Amino acid sequence: MENSFTLGLFLVTVFALLGGYVAKKLKAPAIVGYILAGVVAGAIFPIENYGLEKLAELGSILLLFSIGLEFSINKFKGLLKRIFAASILQMVIVTIVLYFLLKLFGVDNISSLVLSIGFSMSSTAVIIKMLFDRGESDSVHGKLMVGWLLIQDLSVIPVMILLPLLIGGEEAILLPGILAFAKSVLLIFVAVILGKNVVPFIIHKIAVLNSRELLLLTSVSLAVGTAMLATFFGISPALGAFIAGFVISESQENHAVFAETRPLKNLFVALFFVTLGFFVTPQVVFENLGMIIAISILIILVKFVVILFINYIFKFNGKTMILTALGLSQVGEFAFIIFGSSALLNLISKETSSMGVAVGLVTLLLSPLIYANAFKLWRFLKNRFKVFSSLERNSNTENDLKDHIIILGFGRVGGWVGKALSDNGIGFIVVDYDQETVASCLQKGIKAIYGDPVEKEVLEMANVASAKAVIIAIPDRISQESIITHVQNLAPNAKIISRVHLDEDWEKLKLLRVDKLVQPEFEAATSIIKNILSSMGKSKEEVNKNIKSVRLSHAKI
Repeated sequence: MENSFTLGLFLVTVFALLGGYVAKKLKAPAIVGYILAGVVAGAIFPIENYGLEKLAELGSILLLFSIGLEFSINKFKGLLKRIFAASILQMVIVTIVLYFLLKLFGVDNISSLVLSIGFSMSSTAVIIKMLFDRGESDSVHGKLMVGWLLIQDLSVIPVMILLPLLIGGEEAILLPGILAFAKSVLLIFVAVILGKNVVPFIIHKIAVLNSRELLLLTSVSLAVGTAMLATFFGISPALGAFIAGFVISESQENHAVFAETRPLKNLFVALFFVTLGFFVTPQVVFENLGMIIAISILIILVKFVVILFINYIFKFNGKTMILTALGLSQVGEFAFIIFGSSALLNLISKETSSMGVAVGLVTLLLSPLIYANAFKLWRFLKNRFKVFSSLERNSNTENDLKDHIIILGFGRVGGWVGKALSDNGIGFIVVDYDQETVASCLQKGIKAIYGDPVEKEVLEMANVASAKAVIIAIPDRISQESIITHVQNLAPNAKIISRVHLDEDWEKLKLLRVDKLVQPEFEAATSIIKNILSSMGKSKEEVNKNIKSVRLSHAKI
């Protein structure tokens, strides 16, 4: 069989399937499986023989287009004030530090700059998956990390502008750089104008035809067309596709476009990262394995320390400082895109790209293990360094309540509980380690304490000894276990009601003899069962009997 692009495409899809399957079985990030599969495939089938460079370029265009679709200016309105400066400051400091450290390893100036920029970014896909799996997406550190990552992802725009400017070397950057930046600003300005007027009109006209095929073709045409226009302006075609996706995300039909292009995103995520693996030279990796591992550990340490320092400056509490710093310490998927694009532009060598990807893979593989021990590290540090606990015990309200309810965590769950208690004239106090949440409570006349409810001293500030009940509305099990133990020691007569996220958490918290466990997902299921059975004509008695049976089955888990 002759070597051809078709054969190359076949190899990429097959190895993507194998890599994704193995990653799923090992409960590892799919991206890691794709890249490793590409490394294996590249060692057997040389990339030059199949024209896969073009496939990688097309993959990056459609990948960034689909990522752009998920962005919306509205998502950032509540986040920009708090985390924009922190996220940008982190990227700048990490880039500068890593640039000089890489120079010590003998890496040239341009390669050091490209690698350090890529290494400064963290993995949106991996972190969001970890947060949802652990039930921490609504926690303070969860929301902080997601917002931080969104700002990082947006920074790909200036990075993609920068890459082509570096081709001429450091001495040739200034004048062409100013010109290219002006062209980029012009392109973005034109795209925004078209996005507010022309693009929504076109998308709407296609959408009313109720043709999924035409909507998909229109979206892809806009992506590829904007990519070509970006090339004309002298900037990355992938950036042009990202802008196209971002523009469409502001249209009323953005959800329909996203639904149609999502399978494309999943496909090209796989194809791009497998093709990226083809660029990794196993021989280079094995010859430099020691340096790769050393740089990987160095990156994790640098990012941890820098993010910890920035969180301290912005006065986040000790727990949030530690969890956020550990969560964001790995290298993200945008780094691989930067390395791949740089290799395609011949900005960095294939060997440098291979090492950069290898370093990123090591940090991604270590990330779940590191974050799994985040709470242990926080407890260790807070007991030895005042800086990690002094920010957590800050009472801003006089508390003279007795026989009251204590609500630990005032997010969506705690907020509704508080409203019900307030409507019924039942006294309560809120404990939360989100400063904005506590400030909002105090403005509304709600008694609130800023502090981490895991701390025994914080519970004492809330007069837990004289409380009638304690409602644990925070999502993570490790914190819940500590709180339950403290409450049982300080207020043995207080009723404890706790939310629970996962079935395995349910089992572990049951052993602690909690008075009542509530699983939001299960309660949603019982509500749906009740509504569907009622709509099917079942009597109230039959419905209640079924609900009781379901609850008994759930209690046996």
